Amino acid sequence: MGFFDLLNFKKEGKDGKSFFWETMEKCDWQFEGDDEKVLEPVISYLSEQSDELIFQFEDVMSELLFNLDTRNNFNRCKEVSGYDSDDMFLYSRCVALINGKDYYRNIINNGAPDEIWNMEFEALLYVPQEAWSIKHNADSNEYPHISPLSYETGSNEQGWK
Repeated sequence: MGFFDLLNFKKEGKDGKSFFWETMEKCDWQFEGDDEKVLEPVISYLSEQSDELIFQFEDVMSELLFNLDTRNNFNRCKEVSGYDSDDMFLYSRCVALINGKDYYRNIINNGAPDEIWNMEFEALLYVPQEAWSIKHNADSNEYPHISPLSYETGSNEQGWK
């Protein structure tokens, strides 16, 4: 993102979370059931942005997933789904994000509905790397960014006390 792009972005009152949620609205739900196809417009849009915005998207995604990483949520996931799996818990937390800002806020304020723990949307985790890979015509394994917060299960130490 050039200086003037960043200036205009800030002038419009957008922050990282606004950018994240606006980008997520680009999901194509006519392909529900095919997660990669649902995410194609998100990845395409993100690949046209600056590296800084791609990294910012990942940082916000990581923060939002981190916020849902709690012992209470994990225990509820295990109880509802019958699985004691860190991965399943992470992929279920992705469902909270893929369903949009209002859905996520409702979970933060009121707790997650039971059905979330029987769903998953793992493909969301790879959106930033795929977008960067397209933008740079590079292997996604060369993605150069690591978010300051980890979304891996158990990373939110406060949430697991």
